Amino acid sequence: MEKHIYLISGMGADQRIFNNLLFPEGYIPHYLEWLTPGEEESYIDYAARMAARIEHENVSLLGVSFGGMLSLEIARQRPINKTILISSIKQTSEKPSYLNLVRRTGLLRLLNLPDAIIFKNRGMILRYFLHAETPEEKQLLTDYLNKTSYDYLRWSIRQVVNWQNDFLPEGLVHIHGGKDMSFPIRFVRPDYTIPTGGHLMVLNRAAEINEILKKELP
Repeated sequence: MEKHIYLISGMGADQRIFNNLLFPEGYIPHYLEWLTPGEEESYIDYAARMAARIEHENVSLLGVSFGGMLSLEIARQRPINKTILISSIKQTSEKPSYLNLVRRTGLLRLLNLPDAIIFKNRGMILRYFLHAETPEEKQLLTDYLNKTSYDYLRWSIRQVVNWQNDFLPEGLVHIHGGKDMSFPIRFVRPDYTIPTGGHLMVLNRAAEINEILKKELP
């Protein structure tokens, strides 16, 4: 019997982030590509547009980072068998302190500055926080940086900083890395911890993740 699992990558990433994942027999993966958000589009409305592209019933979702957060909103709007988060957060209480600081101090206003100012050093910052380990991973991040629109980044950053959620769907599985610098483990209560995993562990710790998927996807 065919089973369908829909995949949502992290902010600015694409389906290559899932290249090393293996799903149990019978599962057919489908990648949900990020849509272009409207300038004033709400997080809820955006999730509804993403959810409308799910073409099957009785599906599972797997989301990485911001894609995991979006998976939770989709699971709020339609029935999902199992929602799997990797390198993400599931509740407001798990947001790292630096995001709360940005929200409280109004630093989001900096997003109104010209592109050349606010995104000038984004590559160096991302490589540090995402913990790219190999030349291939660093090149992949460079590709993402070159193709991601600044309007999309502005919208996504605002959603992450302002994100509030206490909804936990049935069948939720949270996998996190002990060395994640974007969402530090000290704030997070995952079901599974990969001690050496950073924020890109979906790529470089896929073997451990695949073992968890074997357990969690019937």
